[in-house]
Amino acid sequence: MWIIKLNSLAAVLVFVGPYSTFALQDVTVDLFGAENYGTVAAFGDFNSDKQTDIFIIREQSQLVIFLADPKTPYFKPKINITKDLLPRDTIITSVVPGDYDGDSQMDVLLTAQTSPTITTVFIFWGNNRTLDMSGWMTLNKTFTDQPLVMDFNGDMVPDIFGSTNQGSTEVCYLTKRVQDWRNALSSPVKMRVPHSNAFIDLSKDFTADLFLTTEGPAFETWLSRDGNFTRVEVMPAHPPVSTVGQSSFVDFDGDGYQDHLLPVCLEKTCQHSAIYLAKSGSQEWVPVLMDFQQRDTTWSFVLGKPNQPLTLHLGDYNLDGFPDALVILRNTSGSGQQAFLLENVPCTNISCHSVGRMFHIHWDQSDLGAIQNAVMATFFDIYEDGILDMLVLSQAPGKNDLIIHALKNNFEADAYFVKVMVQLQSLKMSSFS
Repeated sequence: MWIIKLNSLAAVLVFVGPYSTFALQDVTVDLFGAENYGTVAAFGDFNSDKQTDIFIIREQSQLVIFLADPKTPYFKPKINITKDLLPRDTIITSVVPGDYDGDSQMDVLLTAQTSPTITTVFIFWGNNRTLDMSGWMTLNKTFTDQPLVMDFNGDMVPDIFGSTNQGSTEVCYLTKRVQDWRNALSSPVKMRVPHSNAFIDLSKDFTADLFLTTEGPAFETWLSRDGNFTRVEVMPAHPPVSTVGQSSFVDFDGDGYQDHLLPVCLEKTCQHSAIYLAKSGSQEWVPVLMDFQQRDTTWSFVLGKPNQPLTLHLGDYNLDGFPDALVILRNTSGSGQQAFLLENVPCTNISCHSVGRMFHIHWDQSDLGAIQNAVMATFFDIYEDGILDMLVLSQAPGKNDLIIHALKNNFEADAYFVKVMVQLQSLKMSSFS
């Protein structure tokens, strides 16, 4: 009799609804103490201690590197690139950590906007687990948009690729801290601003190719062949929609191939949104999310500034092998906006039948809903335990910097509980055989 009851409990725990919610715990104070403000711009192991550090932009003009620490607060501000070091009125737009000179120390690349059409790049060189604040470099050419950091020539050192204000597409190598500019492509292209270029294997030959978003808009695939990139395909960017967001590449359906995800607005005012998917090698766009209706309320993507386009932040929050997403949505009939979790679930609509998967919005996730005026959300493994947690940035009234919220994903405890109950039931059954 006891076996039957235990078996029923296990079944309830495993099958309680197709879209079960999960618990989040606010651990902001544990992570940052009173330093939880600014824009989270990048992650990386800056000081080579095998712990991920956080790069935060403050007041749009300075960068603070928070180093991981075993004691609370777990991230402490240790390295600061102040606005006094940079040219006057510099607005930092992005941060890309990497070893740009090949000396095995992490450097920091900053992009900055000095006018609406000019992006300047600064590089601060790593020096014994800190930064050389006196010998930093400014690239002697500027870009029309933020460049793409990629290993263009295959030497395992990141290079800087983009459209320069001279009207050409170029790549800059920085080996030994010497600027070496080269023409990047065999034919001219007109990049879309903002772009969503990517360096990714699109031909399944284990070599990274180049994906470009160009004016039109359109998508271009440039395959890597014998050290050069050759254009092989130009694809219309979208079905008939008004606004196209940032492209993302992920194995959405678990078939081992990279799929192309694209968030869009269906009209200029973005009252209705959708997420489309194109399978690897296909030009057919399949909707994997069209329903943004929560009872009587319609939600939609937020039409932001050019440096904050429609973006999906992807990660497998529930360890089921399928990528989920975090997005910011706004109430189309009000002024509120907040972060939502999109869970990757089996397709239940005829429109996504060819893919077999779709996104489902967790409308009733109270932990995320409690953060008002959210402007950005991303996954981050806070405790480096293989389980993705969340960082959400919100805009507080009267504050210039964003407020950082850290939410711990308690999925682990729930998963182990189900696993233990099922195994216990199996052991009891075998003892009577």
